[in-house]
This record gives sequence, structure tokens and C-alpha cells, in this order.
Amino acid sequence: MQDLFKNYELQMKDYESFNKSKIWNQVISNSFKDINSEKLKNFFSNNLSNGIDNSRLFKAQTIKENFLYLCNKYEKNKILKLFANENNNIGNSQNHYSYQGKIISYNDIFLINFYLEIEKYILNKKNIILEIGGGYGGLARIIANNKNCTYVLIDLPEINLISSYYLKSHFPNKKFLLYEEYKNNEEIKVQDYDFVILPPWSLNKNIPFNFCINLRSMMEMDVISINKYFKYIQENIKIDGYFLNVNRYFSADNKYNFYFHKFPYDKRWTIIKSDTSWLQQQIHFLLAKRTQNNINEIDNLMTKLEEFTKNRNLFRKNIYYKIKTF
Repeated sequence: MQDLFKNYELQMKDYESFNKSKIWNQVISNSFKDINSEKLKNFFSNNLSNGIDNSRLFKAQTIKENFLYLCNKYEKNKILKLFANENNNIGNSQNHYSYQGKIISYNDIFLINFYLEIEKYILNKKNIILEIGGGYGGLARIIANNKNCTYVLIDLPEINLISSYYLKSHFPNKKFLLYEEYKNNEEIKVQDYDFVILPPWSLNKNIPFNFCINLRSMMEMDVISINKYFKYIQENIKIDGYFLNVNRYFSADNKYNFYFHKFPYDKRWTIIKSDTSWLQQQIHFLLAKRTQNNINEIDNLMTKLEEFTKNRNLFRKNIYYKIKTF
């Protein structure tokens, strides 16, 4: 625990080189003011989980209903193996559905669905997986339990403190690379580690990876950050590597009013799956595969998504108008 806080404090000292989005500045400034080891051990049941896991805000019945929807989509016994055990309740989750000794949390239901959507595309040989905005490490836990990989999580220092605690607790025998060691060793090789947990400004070294993931957080970033991440992804992902992008169609939470169809994909992508996200009508699920040559698939998709988004927004405005008027 002392080592985790040391790495956290070092990241906080270097924070000036990176700007937090307005959204995350509001979330984190309140919850991390009084951070200590006891609060960290109970992060699922206090405000440290704000923005990265809001399961404590949902009713148990809602969680149960979504779990049953997941069981209708996939084989139940396969699903259950992916949830954390109640006798290993890291983070002290209090508001969840208990079933056969498993912690069925609201957020993990969606993470397990995402994993089952992509599992067949993750190589059987060792992968390097990059997750931008990995949160508390929920998806990392699921994938690392089932695939041979080096898992790289990039997030803000405050969130990295939580994910370091959560993942080290779940994987006490795995090898972790944290900020201090990474910063002080220019010759370090990430593939020699099981987990790599770093802040955004550490993406200054080329890491060739097989799979990149962003779940529902790029819409909380400013345009400059989005462009930097896309540049890094498209320069470092291997040919035939995959990029899972799950984000809202439209965000009005920052001054840029960003749209999914404006994500700066280059032309070297082929579409594996593109659809509205399961049980999340405001979010799009896009899995794309890196190609050697330029093709027009992604441009054609973004044109369709632009039209789709315009129609959605017009529909919402018309509904609002009718409700407001009549």
C-alpha cells in the first residue's frame, strides 16, 4: 500500500504537464481531498468510485434484471466464471446482486458483455493490450484472468491509485510496472510485465500493441487529448490489431460538443462490428481491425453515423418540443 501511495504522489507532482478535462476535475477534486488507505480499501462504497463505477447508485433489482438479460445473451455458467468472488471483495462493494457466491455489480455486467464480444479476437499467444481510461481495472481483471497478455492501463493519477490497488489485490503474484520505475528506467520493456499502470503523459515511448480499448471515456476528453490518443494508437497498433471504441454518439458535457462520427480515424481500418451498444442506446460500439493499406470503410461508416446522429437529435428535439408544448 505504501508503494502505491508513493507512485500516486510522484504522479501528482508531475501533473502540470497534463490538463484534466473539466468533467474529471469536478469529479476528482471532491473525492480525493481526504484520500487515505482506509478509504482506498473501500472505494466501491464511497465517492472514490464516482465516474468509474456508479454501481452503488443503482437498485439491486435493476442490477438483477440486467444480469438476467446477460444470461439470456450468453451461457450462464460461462458468465459466472467472469464475475469476482464474494469472498474476495476488493474495494468492499456493498450494493450488488449476490448470486452463487459471485459479486454481480452493475458495471461488471457491461464489462463482461464487452469482453465476450471481443474475446475471440484476442490472440492466444501473448498480447500487449492498451486500455485508455481503464478506470478501476474491471475489464483488465477479466481479460488478464482469461488471456495471456501484458495489460497497459493509461489513466489519471487518482484513478491509477485505485486500479493499482484493485489489480494488485486480485493478482498478488503478477509483475507490475508503475510510474516511478517506468520514469527512472528508459530501457524498460513493458512486455516483461503483466500490468503496466501509467498516467497519460507517459505515452512518450512507442509500445507496439495488439489490441486497444476505450470504453465510454473519450467523450469526457477535450479534442486535443482525443487527437493525441488517436495519433498514438494509429502509429503503434500492429497490422491486424484491433481497436474497440465504445462511446456516446454525442457529448454536450464539454465546450466542444463532440460527436462519435468526428473521431479522427485514418483510412487503414476495416470494420468488424458497428452497432448501438447493448442496453445503452446513447452509445455506439465499434470494433475495427488495422489494415496495411488505405480503404474507405471507416469513412463510409462515419458518414452513416453522422446522418444517424442528426436524425436522433432531431427526433429528441421534436419529442421535447411536443412534451413542452402540449
